[in-house]
Amino acid sequence: MKTALLIFVILLAAPAAPQGGAGHYSKDGLAFEHPAGWTLADTSNTELQRVVLTRAGGGSNIIMVFAQRELVTTAAQLYGSRASVTMPYITNIAHKLGLNNPPPPNEAQCVPAGGRTAVGFRMGGVLEGQPTTAEVYTVVLGQRLLHLVHVRAEKDEAAGAAAWKTLLDTLKVEAPAQPSPEADKIEQIVAGGVLNGKAVKKPAPEYPPIARGARAAGTVVVQILVDEKGNVASAQAVSGHTLLQAPSVEAARKAKFEPTTLCGQPVKVSGVITYNYVLM
Repeated sequence: MKTALLIFVILLAAPAAPQGGAGHYSKDGLAFEHPAGWTLADTSNTELQRVVLTRAGGGSNIIMVFAQRELVTTAAQLYGSRASVTMPYITNIAHKLGLNNPPPPNEAQCVPAGGRTAVGFRMGGVLEGQPTTAEVYTVVLGQRLLHLVHVRAEKDEAAGAAAWKTLLDTLKVEAPAQPSPEADKIEQIVAGGVLNGKAVKKPAPEYPPIARGARAAGTVVVQILVDEKGNVASAQAVSGHTLLQAPSVEAARKAKFEPTTLCGQPVKVSGVITYNYVLM
């Protein structure tokens, strides 16, 4: 997804439509409810649905839903979006809160959202002199990657809790008319980054004589999907010399990883494994 997510301090100035009673948002397949006393701003564009909720009576609470319009059809696409959009956005918010870095992956948290499990981080820091908490989660619904964000000063924690829970409980995304065959599996994948260090078994790839003869060398990156038991369910080379990609994929398929659990549940993990070929 090419559109970068706007940081929350910019969105605070977005025009909002006042909502006197409880509200319902439904547009372009995205829908959710929100309590009375909140205003809604829709600043969507052709690539991204971008909806912002703020408290009508003031306060620091801001709740945002970013939903990319492009359908996620492969694990590699999901991993790419999370790497190029999600993590830079989380890092940006961490810096706004005065943190040097976002939380490490092993501190990821889960919240139920739209019947699935959204994965992300809860960060505490200081914004404009106020102790502030920011939560950022991602979830795939209807083959669309969503970012769910809740930012509030510590003093306004209770005021936004009901609206945040209402949004998560009622969030819906209309499924495409012709879902991808991998749609259900994609919605259960967690991005895992570079997985070399997590391998229990990582067989070395064969260095084909034809590749040596052509003096092919360098690094090959293989995108893999690891299932709940730690086995490689799929592998595809994404970079590296063409003569070295096939043996790298074959080796990656034989790799074994420690099973990954998230919030107590075994999960599929998408990531990359690398192989370095050096001519002697």
